[in-house]
Amino acid sequence: MTFTVSLRNRESYIESIDVLNPKYCSAIKTTLNRFDKYCKSKYNESEDEILSQLMKQSQDERIVNACDVLQLFISNLSKSISPQTIPSYLSHVLGYFNYRGVKLTSLDKKSIRLPKIIREEKYPLSKDDIRLILDNCSYKRKTLYLVLASSGMRIGETVQLRKKDFDTSGNRIMINIPAKFTKGKKSRRTLVSLEAKPYLMKRLNAIEDDDLVFGTGSTSEVTESKLLNYATKKALPKMERYDSGTRKITLHSFRAFFITQAVRTVGESFAHTLAGQEGYLKVYKRYDKEAMFEDYLKLEPSLFIINDYGLSEQSKDKEIDLLKSEMNDLKILVTGLIEKIK
Repeated sequence: MTFTVSLRNRESYIESIDVLNPKYCSAIKTTLNRFDKYCKSKYNESEDEILSQLMKQSQDERIVNACDVLQLFISNLSKSISPQTIPSYLSHVLGYFNYRGVKLTSLDKKSIRLPKIIREEKYPLSKDDIRLILDNCSYKRKTLYLVLASSGMRIGETVQLRKKDFDTSGNRIMINIPAKFTKGKKSRRTLVSLEAKPYLMKRLNAIEDDDLVFGTGSTSEVTESKLLNYATKKALPKMERYDSGTRKITLHSFRAFFITQAVRTVGESFAHTLAGQEGYLKVYKRYDKEAMFEDYLKLEPSLFIINDYGLSEQSKDKEIDLLKSEMNDLKILVTGLIEKIK
């Protein structure tokens, strides 16, 4: 087999990024499709024709015109895409431009103006919200939401798990998340609450070891997002959206609920470890099964949704001490009243 110089085009670029995460590759392809559609609408030419023309220009002309094309594309995107998402679109097109030979410096890239990101205060998903949502969805969705809220997993991780990733031998179900599914490509473990266990066991008992527990295919995340939106509309019809137009309750809200409870109850280190976040000095954090289980039991009462069993043992002791103190105060008050009557 002899080596031949191949022409760099969109097809060869797509082939070159196949080594990346499939989900990331899919996002790049979607962006390039949108860019091509925009070029045909704006210039009556394909993105390949635009890039071919840019490559025929001098270096200075190429940079100026490339930045203009990208700026107009970003302005067009801003009409229908949230400001938080646009930087990703720009990054994908810039990578493609660089591959094709249109190389922009960091200073050139800074000349491309992005819409200002409005950082609104995030809506804190409450237990009451979750109960209402659970009342308006199927058994399988209830299982999924209870698992998300009590494990801290990302939806992208959850829909890829198979029965063999669930260890049911202990008092709590432990989930072993393979590295290939996680955002940081590092395996980790997490647990599922006692409340979620019977729901999850019903599903696990009905499938084989290699079967997906929640996922159904490559569009599982999109499908689950739509199903949650439908359940939320039924459960909370008066729920408003953010000013940006995005929904206040998403699948990520269950993960945020878990992390919030874990930070408040146990601490940031434990929360970051189970949720798979980097956190501070992550390299020094170590949790064996016993330590993880011990801390999870401290957290667990705050994760109960359907039957809010209430307080942890430590909190119960404080409540009992407070009640005893109030009873003593009442005894003193009653004794004083009796003395007055005499």
